[in-house]
Amino acid sequence: MSRRLWSWSIFIFGLTGVIAWKIAAILLVPQSRATEISVSASVAETIEPISPIPESVPLDPGKVSLGGRLFNDPRLSGDNSLACATCHVLGKGGVDGLRRSIGIHAQAGEINAPTVFNSGLNFKQFWNGRAVSLEDQIDGPLQHAKEMDSQWPATIAKLKLDEHYKSEFAKLYRDGIQPASVKDAIATFERSLITPNSRFDRYLKGDRGALTREEIDGYRRFKSYGCIACHQGVNVGATCSSGSASCAITSRTGGISRPPISGVSA
Repeated sequence: MSRRLWSWSIFIFGLTGVIAWKIAAILLVPQSRATEISVSASVAETIEPISPIPESVPLDPGKVSLGGRLFNDPRLSGDNSLACATCHVLGKGGVDGLRRSIGIHAQAGEINAPTVFNSGLNFKQFWNGRAVSLEDQIDGPLQHAKEMDSQWPATIAKLKLDEHYKSEFAKLYRDGIQPASVKDAIATFERSLITPNSRFDRYLKGDRGALTREEIDGYRRFKSYGCIACHQGVNVGATCSSGSASCAITSRTGGISRPPISGVSA
């Protein structure tokens, strides 16, 4: 027998043995184990890469109320003309609808304002993800020369002239009116701005009649095309640091608007 024929014989014999072992392993698997495997596969099929927005978030109501007042207070800006709510209009989906937001002294910014709705669910803050939390994000617009153009010493001094603020901060914060407490109150208010129970959220919770066939098909394609590699989680945003094409930071606003997911709207 030639060496080549002998080699092929050994290969075929080995391959036949592997196939026989696989068949035996399948046939000899205990029924309980087979059921476990089947259940695990079923569970895996139902796991969604996107989670529904929570119906509520445990927050201190006093801080939410105080933060809401600060969010709408123009005294946070250098000339008392702009508030957070100026660019993040709650009645317009948490944005101003402008291509480039307008800041202090009618200066046009470099970008448009991202929505404040569901911002507490973001992986990072700002379009480029440079802030790790809502508290850190507040420093940016407050001190930016083209946005609110203020500094913390001046802002704190103005807020301390307000007796209501002094009273409320004293109740909620040991150190009273300080940059950290102001940021905490505003961030707490912003975390309360969630938009649960949209049709898409209801679909994710199991209501298969919440979306149209076309929308369901769009969502399936969104997953099968690999969009979920970057757009996943509760806010359809990133779960990795920005800086590469494989990462994305987006947000969704439930009943207000959301990024285009094949026509899936509130």
